[in-house]
This record gives sequence, structure tokens and C-alpha cells, in this order.
Amino acid sequence: MACSWSGGLVMALNGQPRVELAASDREVVIEVEELTKTFGPVPVLNGIDLKIRRSEVVCIIGPSGSGKSTLLRCLAFLDPYTGGRVSIEGQLLGYKQQGERRLMQGHRELAKVRRNVGMVFQHFNLWPHMTALENVALALRVTRKLKADQAEREAREALSKVGLGDKAGNYPSQLSGGQQQRVAIARALAMKPHVILFDEPTSALDPELVGEVLGVMRQLAVEGMTMAIVTHEMGFAAQMADTVVFMDRGVILEQGSPDEIFKNPRNDRLKQFLDTWRTRSF
Repeated sequence: MACSWSGGLVMALNGQPRVELAASDREVVIEVEELTKTFGPVPVLNGIDLKIRRSEVVCIIGPSGSGKSTLLRCLAFLDPYTGGRVSIEGQLLGYKQQGERRLMQGHRELAKVRRNVGMVFQHFNLWPHMTALENVALALRVTRKLKADQAEREAREALSKVGLGDKAGNYPSQLSGGQQQRVAIARALAMKPHVILFDEPTSALDPELVGEVLGVMRQLAVEGMTMAIVTHEMGFAAQMADTVVFMDRGVILEQGSPDEIFKNPRNDRLKQFLDTWRTRSF
């Protein structure tokens, strides 16, 4: 596989060049400033600063319990954050300012801010009594208010995009784990998001099924989809990411290009983490 990274947004994957954007088009899609999150008295995120630019692939790595998934859930406001700010395309997510007071956004306001954010979870969260087509079309009817025929048409297009056009009539129980996760990706894609958040999308899969999901994600990267990915797949992060973020104990200890993170890490905790990963990989 030919790939290169040099701090930019161009990379070749399986011989296909990544979409290259002019500097003026590479605006910040998600901006995180001094983000904190506590569960009761327990701090989980401690002052996170992060910017994700259009067409950028950001892979978030770190040990279990480091706050990676919590960060991702805060970016979609599935978990309300305690302090700091998350902005989506320049709009404050989850809260609104009234003078010096910060109030929770109402459902409609929240939906408007995060309407261009898709999310794919570790567990597929498909309705077991619905076919693949129905699982994808339901979100289109409920959220985008499409009529049934248009929702079905767009759902079929999304399933075809992830290589499951011939599985539209299958129920989740008739699909492999990898296929179910691809249905979940199709469901997110059908909403036409500007950014997709992936929370350990392959960790619930058998090793033989991981590749088919990663293949879909590689193709999305080629096409220029903005993605933030929590993953334990270090090779995947090294090949795909524009930026790799290393977290531990609720803080970002280091971030940089894959070369900087995997070949020239500066932080001692990151070095220890990578040594442990390499030991377990052989």
C-alpha cells in the first residue's frame, strides 16, 4: 500500500489519491477548547484542546480508560460536557450563552448544530426486526423527513456505497458482524454528514472481519470525508491518519503526524504505550 504523510491532507491509499483541498477550504469543522467532563466527582476529561479540519482524518489512540470514547461522545453531545466549549462549524454545541450564564440548548437547537455530524458506534445498534434497508431508511424518514420512496432510494444508494447493495433485504441476524457494522456506516452516510465520528468501530468484530470495515473507511478517506476515529488498530492509524492524538488519564499528551507519533514519539507515556503494543503484536 502506497501512503505518505507530510503534515498535509493528501495521501494515497490503494493507489487512489486523497482529495486535496485548497487552503481556503480547510476550515475547522470541530473545535474543542479546554473541554472537561466529570462523572460525579470523578474527572474523565481534563482540559482537552483539539481542532479537526475539513477532509482531515484524526485517529485517537490510548489505553483503555483514557477518556477517548467519552471525548467522542462529547463531540456529538451524547454525553454533556462539564466545562469548556465544543463548536461544530462555528456553532457552540450543547449550550447557549445568555449574558454570563450558559444554558443547555433545547432539542431543536441541539439537532440543528449537530445535523452534519454522523456517528458509528462500537456496537452496531441496528433494529433486529428491521432489514438492512429499513434500518438505514428509518433515520432518513424520521430525521430528514423524507417520503418513504425517496428514503428507500437513498438508503439503497448508501448500502451500495459500503458494498451491501445485495443485502438490503437481510435482517441483522442474517449478516456477519462486519456486514452489520457496514450497515451502521451506511446509516450514518445516508444522512449526508460533513463529519463522521467512529467509536472503536472494529473492536467488537472477529479479526477476520476487521478488514472489510477498514476498507470502507479507507474509501471514505480517499473521498475526503472528515473523520475522527477512536481506535486500537495502530496500523490503521499509521496508514490512514493525517493527525494521531494520544490520550491518557483524560488529557492529550501528544499529537502529530503518524511519523511523529509512531516513529519519533517524545512523550515517555506514549513510548511505553507503543512498546506494549509492539510486544503484543508479535
